[in-house]
Order: sequence, then structure tokens, then C-alpha cells
Amino acid sequence: MLLYLLTQLSFQLCSQLRLVPAVFLDIKTTLITEGDKHGFLRLAQARSLIKIDVNKTRKIFDFLVTEGYIKKE
Repeated sequence: MLLYLLTQLSFQLCSQLRLVPAVFLDIKTTLITEGDKHGFLRLAQARSLIKIDVNKTRKIFDFLVTEGYIKKE
């Protein structure tokens, strides 16, 4: 199981958004990698990278910015 890779806040977000932890970790890796390439990431870029509900994308994006994984422009 991948649960040991999630922080408590990440686990709560997965539960709230009804995402499987493996999917969340894939999304997180994708957004962090893309953010590192450019030094920042826009929400519009995140939406084009992940093909899920835009509201879920927004919450994941905001979470990763708040936790310091990615930087907004």
C-alpha cells in the first residue's frame, strides 16, 4: 500500500476528494515535476496536465502550493 507515503493532510485531501492515494501521488509527481521545469506552475497548466474534474484540480493545486511543493507565478 502507498498510504505510508502520504502525510495526514494528504490522506485527508484524498478522502475529501475521493481519490485513490496512488492517483493522488501520480498527480502530485506530475505537478511538482512540471513546476520544477519552469520554476512555477499556473492553475491553467495544471488543468491541462491532469484530466480530472477542475474543482479537484483546483484543490490539489492549492494544497501543493500551500504545502510548498510548487510555486505559483
